[in-house]
Amino acid sequence: MIILKLGGSVITDKSVPFSVHQDVLTRLASEIKEAGVEVVIVHGGGSFGHPVASKYELQNGLKGPEQLMGVAETRLAMNDLNRRVVEIFVELGLPAISIQSSAIFTCRNKRVETAQLDVVGDFLRLGTIPVLYGDVVVDSELGVCILSGDQIVSRLASGLGAEQVVLATNVEGVLNSSGGVIERITPHNSAEVLGMIGGVKGDVTGGMKGKVSELIELSETGVSALVVNALVAGRVKNALLGKAVKGTLFEAQK
Repeated sequence: MIILKLGGSVITDKSVPFSVHQDVLTRLASEIKEAGVEVVIVHGGGSFGHPVASKYELQNGLKGPEQLMGVAETRLAMNDLNRRVVEIFVELGLPAISIQSSAIFTCRNKRVETAQLDVVGDFLRLGTIPVLYGDVVVDSELGVCILSGDQIVSRLASGLGAEQVVLATNVEGVLNSSGGVIERITPHNSAEVLGMIGGVKGDVTGGMKGKVSELIELSETGVSALVVNALVAGRVKNALLGKAVKGTLFEAQK
């Protein structure tokens, strides 16, 4: 089983609030169907969740009652995006099942504290495709926090025994300071890679640096991960099939 993360920058236009790249989503759904492998899908918030969460500063926790509307609006925005993703999958004949992330995850100080993964595993065993997403969730210390899709991916991969993680992004892979692709990330170069990566303005989940941090931790548990450019036709399909593709591989530590 493979955990596939569809980045918010791939499925939406982050410069246009509440926009969906329907053509890209349709192509990706087709590639997933053609690959025919067992997958769990997690998608990011893109132009839906990030602007609302940032407006209300939910990434810093719940400071006052005026932020409660932000919690409601962020949940509504993510529900809307998730519905659009699932609809496209179903229209192409994929048995996609929406699973509300905030209903099965809670956090403590922005890190997953509890995860009720049984329902995800049950739907997977039925032969359906569970679809989760980055969300605003209850945090036992902060009131609420933004739980990134990347952190969800890591928890699902370890909890469900995934063979690999594939991150579908809008770049060729993890890039070095010169803009070149770092083909492999291992214990020997992980600290150096983290040091050269910055955050992304407006991304309440940490951008590429957050992704890299999560995937380094995941590789330490024995699960490999591959970051690929999903805007290149066929690349996600080939990654799911285990074929050699351009990107960044996080080597699993045995």
